[in-house]
Amino acid sequence: MKPTYRFLAVVLTLAAPAPPAVWADVSSVEITERGPIEDGRAFGAAGPYELIAGRVTFAFDPADPRNQVVVNLDRAPTNADGMVEATADLRILVPADPRRGNGVALVDIANRGRLSALGFNRGGSGPYGDGFLMEAGYTVVWVGWEFDVPEGRPIRFTVPSVDGHPVGGLGFAAVRDTASWIKHDPDATVTAGHALSFGSSQSGRFLRTFLYLGFNTDTAGRRVFDGMIPHIAGASRLDLNQPGATPISLGMFDATSFPFADAALPDPVAGAVDGTLGNDRSRGNQPRIFYTNTGVEYWGGGRVATLVHATPDGAADIDLQENVRFYLLAGTQHGPGAFPPPDPGNRQEMGNPTDYWWNMRALLTALKDWVVDGVEPPPSRHPRFAAGNLVAPRDLGFPAIPGVRPPHDRTGGARVRNPWLAGADDAGVPLPMLVPAVDADGNETSGIRHPEVAVPLATYTGWNFTHPDAGDPDTLVALAGSYVPFAATRAEREAAGDPRPSIEERYASRKAFLERVEAVGHALIADRYLLADDLPAILDRAGRHWDLVTGKP
Repeated sequence: MKPTYRFLAVVLTLAAPAPPAVWADVSSVEITERGPIEDGRAFGAAGPYELIAGRVTFAFDPADPRNQVVVNLDRAPTNADGMVEATADLRILVPADPRRGNGVALVDIANRGRLSALGFNRGGSGPYGDGFLMEAGYTVVWVGWEFDVPEGRPIRFTVPSVDGHPVGGLGFAAVRDTASWIKHDPDATVTAGHALSFGSSQSGRFLRTFLYLGFNTDTAGRRVFDGMIPHIAGASRLDLNQPGATPISLGMFDATSFPFADAALPDPVAGAVDGTLGNDRSRGNQPRIFYTNTGVEYWGGGRVATLVHATPDGAADIDLQENVRFYLLAGTQHGPGAFPPPDPGNRQEMGNPTDYWWNMRALLTALKDWVVDGVEPPPSRHPRFAAGNLVAPRDLGFPAIPGVRPPHDRTGGARVRNPWLAGADDAGVPLPMLVPAVDADGNETSGIRHPEVAVPLATYTGWNFTHPDAGDPDTLVALAGSYVPFAATRAEREAAGDPRPSIEERYASRKAFLERVEAVGHALIADRYLLADDLPAILDRAGRHWDLVTGKP
């Protein structure tokens, strides 16, 4: 069923227009579209939802100390009141009766103008899928922050320029002030008692930079986000707050600079002590944070996820702060591949189809419970030196699968210069590369192990090499993992010379396989890494996966 909307212009023919909302750095809000989604479909206890869309205008004070971290703001053109103006697209999903919501605004940091958080909604049809976010009662908010988003995408941002360069750092201020407006202005278009934020990949790097530059404190000195999930960002930040920035760029090795971890740590290479949450800008008003990453963020793109939970030289574990958890989504790639997996295309192996969003739903729920009710979240799950499951690629011990190129020679890329560290001269210094250890099948042994990874029918990796017909076969395909299914029978395995036991050698029957998947699922539910309501969907796909790789139901 397609979503349907009614335009606010129709409503205004029946009622006098209300004055625009005005609060702090939010100067005005123009609503252009408002109406029910999916013909008034009811989403559980939250009931029907509506979409509100429009444009928000900001007026930033260049003299405010909280704004002065924005590069070139002091040189930007101002209005008659001495304020620097910018405008952004605004999009909100909210219960038609706000009293039926959960009181939490989830601000989704749009990725290149696209809506990322809808990935929490699985299955179903249309943009809202099974309606998980709405069933839970969230008010979901998108606001423009990225000045170079192409026309035609729903979330864009318009900023002034200085010397021909957009004042891109205003994107951080726009997100800060939108969330603060929703939390603190009773006359805002929508209101919420708590604010969470989710950012995926590029927008996960946005959140890491947002924290580092101190934007989680608003201009009134209050905490902005109570919790956040910087997803699949590794240890990288974002090229946004400098002249000539190109945040929409797909470049992979241009965003990882010291500091990498949250705590202030000494770095002998940069000759500095710094931390994402360990500097004078960022120490106050820290949110509760879940860092979530796949194998890709350990293996590729210069994201070196290890350095979020290790020393800057990649030599030792560090203790995470009390307000931080870190989760490896074992056996997954940057974004889940299609199922059934299609032909490899420009890759040597098929793409990794493991659907980590089922685990992400449980983690979002746990973060909300931590923020709202003080319920302690599930413990971090990630590889550690102390556990012996964080190793250099050369020590991985990946199985010798015929025709599969092993990743033992990979390196981590190089550092880029951090412009906020005066005198640091570490650009080009190689980044250490440590990756999750694997078992005899080549599957990662640490982290949150999805039932289909813990009870495998294949090897699932966070790396995949380029097909010789598409380029250099010794380079990794950006953001891709691999899926290498097991042989169905012992005879097939032996004929291929595959060292991994076949499916018939592992599982007595389809029923026995599914029983093991179910048992792992229940264990994850007990530990709060999976929601009970989501296990049937996982079992259904596990059954279809069995049929696919064995050729028989």
